[in-house]
Amino acid sequence: MSQVFVIGLDGATFDLIRPFVAQGKLPMFKKLMDAGAWSELRSTVPPVTASAWSSFMTGKNPAAHGLFDFMRRRANSYDLAPVSARDRDGKAVWDLIGAAGKRVIVMNVPVTWPPAPVNGVLVTGMLTPRNAENYTYPKELAEELRREIGDYIVYSDEVYSKGRGEIFLSALKYSAEQRVRAAEYLLQKYPADFFMLVFPETDTVSHGLWSAYDPAHHDHDPAEAEKFRDGILEIYEHIDRLLGRLISNLQSFDSAQDKSPISILLMSDHGHGPVRNFLYVNNFLAQRGYLKFKPNLASQCKRAAFRLGLTPRFAYNILLALGLGKLRRTLDKRRGGRGLLKRFFLSFSDVDWSRTRAYSIGYIGEVHINLRGREPHGIVALGEEYERVRDQVIADLRALKLPPERTLSEQSESKRESKDGAPLVEHIWKKEDIYHGAHLAAAPDILFLPRNLETIAFGDFEFGSNKVIEKSFGVSSSHRMNGIFVASGAGIKNAGEFRGAEIIDLAPTILHLLGLPVPSDLDGRVLTDALADTRAVEYGGTSEGNAAARDGYSEEEEQEVIERLADLGYIS
Repeated sequence: MSQVFVIGLDGATFDLIRPFVAQGKLPMFKKLMDAGAWSELRSTVPPVTASAWSSFMTGKNPAAHGLFDFMRRRANSYDLAPVSARDRDGKAVWDLIGAAGKRVIVMNVPVTWPPAPVNGVLVTGMLTPRNAENYTYPKELAEELRREIGDYIVYSDEVYSKGRGEIFLSALKYSAEQRVRAAEYLLQKYPADFFMLVFPETDTVSHGLWSAYDPAHHDHDPAEAEKFRDGILEIYEHIDRLLGRLISNLQSFDSAQDKSPISILLMSDHGHGPVRNFLYVNNFLAQRGYLKFKPNLASQCKRAAFRLGLTPRFAYNILLALGLGKLRRTLDKRRGGRGLLKRFFLSFSDVDWSRTRAYSIGYIGEVHINLRGREPHGIVALGEEYERVRDQVIADLRALKLPPERTLSEQSESKRESKDGAPLVEHIWKKEDIYHGAHLAAAPDILFLPRNLETIAFGDFEFGSNKVIEKSFGVSSSHRMNGIFVASGAGIKNAGEFRGAEIIDLAPTILHLLGLPVPSDLDGRVLTDALADTRAVEYGGTSEGNAAARDGYSEEEEQEVIERLADLGYIS
């Protein structure tokens, strides 16, 4: 059987890769695609990093592994906390591989902090607190990496802002380079049957520079575009070179050690595309009367100020105008930073839960009913009332319209058709329509995707703006349902493009390539369309594994993770 080598490219999309390849810019991507099989990879609903990567590693839908977004509601509370590996049910694919006696190297996969023991080595990924020292298994591996390569960067601290574009791109290149240096060291010292490495830079650069790349974007600045329109391409080209180097070195390591042939898989957790609007779902729910605020003086004063436009966004714009934009990050780094926001601005602490029927948390289109017996102050009874409220919210969401706008591309057409009045919501589901599993009861009761995913439907725990819908700002792209999957090497047939791959299919496909049985409780399937091997899929065993009953983060660590999520635009 072959070894399996997986490269994760967070947020990578064929919408960028195919034109770049056609321009002759990504020779390693082209080589792998020409020699193997590739497909768009359908992400989870919603296509959010935390849930999508958890579905990748477990082969299960979000209601089976229990992670639906970056944030979760604490037990018996409406307070929110970032998710961690301890919140995930189900064994990761590398746990199943290790249990079969095979060795693994796992590097930089999101939602793997805090690190858990593996049969090999593990370095945690996104959602690792910035200053965490315990980000490896075994713990002493962190010091070993520092000694051998210097800085190991889980994800770069830099975010794009005008005037810092060169610094932003240099930081992303450096973090990717250091990660590959670490990978080369680990591959040489710790031979493994399964190796995985994730690059977050493809996601970060798209969030920051899509408006420079896309002249139709409302935030497109010709002066910035002159300097950075190729910034996204620069990062893809950099990773293409690193990928070529890594694969070449991997093959030489294994040749010297007389190892098995290698299967190479490239994948992403979701795609990317331009973002044009923000939808503040809790403002929408308040406007429709589903969410109510406390009648006390403090909450009503904040509500009055909110209506007048005194919001966190307004305050941040003032700081930017005064050249003090970094002050937000300074406040976030302090333990009381979010507490200050709640003290002066409207927040969930001002919501009257005894009169609230629905609320939203999460990054893209999630509505929770304030259900009696599930939420600490739930008022909606399960059964007829629950279904009536859900149906009402769904009908109101379907009635939402996009704001009047004409993109540059539309304006240049001879038939200038406006998108004015188009429905904002393109897809909407009740949770049981798309989810199943032990965590179905805790899942968002309604899930929806805005039209073309060009709108971020925030359900934030701070009311960042007093609008229901407004033009996006701060980030210029957001997630899409279409990630990437490319397979090449041992056991892969030269099939070219095929269709129908989903992110839950990769765990069973990896197990099959390694000659291991696929647990029957996985939701995904083996992607036989991509495989040269005609062996029947062997099923057996279980991937059951229980989430820990304790929080993953200290209060200070939570603030560090929340700050990073805000920097990337995942929290408004």
